[in-house]
Amino acid sequence: MSRLPLTPVASVSPAARDFMDRRGELNVFRLLAGAPQVFDGWSAMVDAQLDSRTFAPRLRELVVLRIAQLQHCAYQIAQHTYAGRRAGISAAEISALSAEGSVSGSTGPERTVLAFVGELCTTGTVTDETFAAARTVLDEPELSELLLLVSLYYGLALVLNAVDLDIDHDARLQTSS
Repeated sequence: MSRLPLTPVASVSPAARDFMDRRGELNVFRLLAGAPQVFDGWSAMVDAQLDSRTFAPRLRELVVLRIAQLQHCAYQIAQHTYAGRRAGISAAEISALSAEGSVSGSTGPERTVLAFVGELCTTGTVTDETFAAARTVLDEPELSELLLLVSLYYGLALVLNAVDLDIDHDARLQTSS
């Protein structure tokens, strides 16, 4: 059971209501709507990440699922397994994301990005070699956006784990995949 109460959908701000109409009435959104001073800005960042065309939905979901697995975030794993499957990620690929070390089965660029994400999330930084490898498959704007994607979902995993948020049984994240 969640350690913080979920905001009733009927009492969220109009902007939060619009966001939930587009993205789903998920427990995570109801939880975070309890911080109305920052929710609208946070949800705008989520929209920007989910609607961005910088990364294909498949790569975005691989990154989010890798973070969720590394952070042992059951809520993110549940929501983004669904989104990942919609983005073309197989069950075997999703399972491989939970492995320690490098992720098998991904393509060269995907493998490079996932190695970068894995190192950053497990050590708090990346080596010069890992950064240089990422620069071979991502330009500067793409690398900057990847770092923002990691910060969004890594931080969210910490929040979700801290409050022990209940996994939605029916509501699913609506993405642009």
